[in-house]
Amino acid sequence: MIKVQKTKTLITKTNNNSSNCIAPNIIYGCFGGCVDTYCYMSRYNGKRVFVNKNVDEIYESVVEWEKEFTKVPDQQDPIYTMVDVACNSDLVLMQKHMPEPLIDYLKRFDNHPQLNSTMATKYPGLLTLDVRHFNKPPRVRVSLMPQKYSNILEPKMQKIVSRIADINRLKKLGWEVHLNYSPLIFYPGWKEEYNNLFSMVKDVAGENKCEVIALTNHVKQMIKTTPEARELMRRSYEIKNQSGVMRYPLEHKGRLLSEFKEIYSKYFSIKTIRYIF
Repeated sequence: MIKVQKTKTLITKTNNNSSNCIAPNIIYGCFGGCVDTYCYMSRYNGKRVFVNKNVDEIYESVVEWEKEFTKVPDQQDPIYTMVDVACNSDLVLMQKHMPEPLIDYLKRFDNHPQLNSTMATKYPGLLTLDVRHFNKPPRVRVSLMPQKYSNILEPKMQKIVSRIADINRLKKLGWEVHLNYSPLIFYPGWKEEYNNLFSMVKDVAGENKCEVIALTNHVKQMIKTTPEARELMRRSYEIKNQSGVMRYPLEHKGRLLSEFKEIYSKYFSIKTIRYIF
């Protein structure tokens, strides 16, 4: 279901992970293959898609927020205030449903002297926009996980080897490309899987900045997903907050993240990890 509307939720939210702030949704919802597994948005929204046509108001919400924000060099960016423009949708996949062309939406932030855009995608092959004429390169975060896990948690989505191959192509088009190891899956054999993944990334795309986010879970997702996905997700069971979000138990998570960083450091500088949790 797609509903075109004017969003009333015109609140730009401060963030300290992927971006300095999160813009109001221009699209809320997605047709990606992960909506029935780990997708955070679909826990509460299901498979509904809301297309918000009041783009001017959405953008102005960010502009007004920025007036009260003091930018200092941080892990998001040393210069620009980074705005996550696709927190609850994969805009690369959903770009044909946008109320204005994706490149025009991104240019709004590029034309602002301080703002810059960032978005994550699992479909970098669909991103063909040449942004070399932009004042500053917009950032795209390419999501990666071992193909063995992707087959189960992201069925029928762009293959991991193909996503990795797109990294250098996007750089040539003027994009700033970061990697998004999310969700990070801890399951018997995970160390070998990530060793192989990092080896592939290094051989094809070299070293890139990245972010790492361990799988979170929810009882609603466990109910509707496949037995195979449920098996991969079941170890993320510790209740995190009142919304019912679950995570890997903290008594194990710190050790597992340290082990992840140890594997990562065999291939890349640990300083390229922007944040990990």
